[in-house]
Amino acid sequence: MISLLLILLISGSYCVGDERVRFAAVLFRHGDRTPVDSYPTDPWRNESMWPVKFGELTNIGKQQHYALGQWLRKRYSHLLSTRMYPPVGSSVWNTDLLWQPMPVHTVPEKEDEILSMKKPCPAYNQEYKKVTSSKAYKERLMKYQKLMDYLTAYTGTKVKDYYDIDNIYSVLNIENLYNFTLPVFTTETSSPVLARLKVGPFIKQVMSKMRDAMEENVQSVHEKHPKVLIYSAHDLNIGSVLNALGVFDNKCPVYTATVFFELIHDNTTSEHYIRISYRNSTEIVEPHVLSIPYCGKLCPVDRFVQLYDNLVKYGVHESSAIGDTDSDSEQIS
Repeated sequence: MISLLLILLISGSYCVGDERVRFAAVLFRHGDRTPVDSYPTDPWRNESMWPVKFGELTNIGKQQHYALGQWLRKRYSHLLSTRMYPPVGSSVWNTDLLWQPMPVHTVPEKEDEILSMKKPCPAYNQEYKKVTSSKAYKERLMKYQKLMDYLTAYTGTKVKDYYDIDNIYSVLNIENLYNFTLPVFTTETSSPVLARLKVGPFIKQVMSKMRDAMEENVQSVHEKHPKVLIYSAHDLNIGSVLNALGVFDNKCPVYTATVFFELIHDNTTSEHYIRISYRNSTEIVEPHVLSIPYCGKLCPVDRFVQLYDNLVKYGVHESSAIGDTDSDSEQIS
């Protein structure tokens, strides 16, 4: 289940010179886990061979989440935290710390438009069908036909598109991490409208919370809105968000890969900027600040909204009507 962890910043903030972070939205990939699904011919498809049930965080994953949480705590001052349901038995991953991550569920996965992006959307389905039926898409997919035929022959399941390839890759990658001998066969050798409909709700929510933080700062009223939002998601979510923003490097997000959306307040000019950083590493290191297309590493909020109007202005509720797929206004300039 995709989860959203909403945390209030009690006091203090991350500062660099005359710049101060007033709000942050953090999107990270979950940590190390067992495969969610296997394929018919997988020699390691028996769940009893794995340390935990399929699709669950391993102790390594829990350690990765904990390390990321410690780092975020330092970066954004002190956050509210709890200590509930101490682990027992094989769930203990650190004998000096009887703690384990607890999921915070929001809405059912099939109704979630923010993270799992699985809420029914007729406009998205129509645009997806249009894109996957296009000549350009079919020609690009055709380049991988030999690979798909090869995987189909050896995995026992029909491999027909990029998602199927990614699913098999995910399973094999995890098995390799756990030193399982891989099958012999492994040793051989998007559309702006879709971005708007799938990623739009997430970006729209982030920008709405940033606006709340900006208004509180200007009005100097009692701060009552969340200052840090932390979203736990999957590699496809992170890839989709980065791709929609035009900053994806086409490298698969690893476990705990994290995207940071920070609202920066310049204490000298009183201007607000947006900074996006990305850490695609299992190591807890300083993230790399991304250069926002046509704006730079520090992008004025109004300019950011102008550049990504197709994501900020539209969301599933506004654009799920069949036929609302005009792509003339999708260019970023």
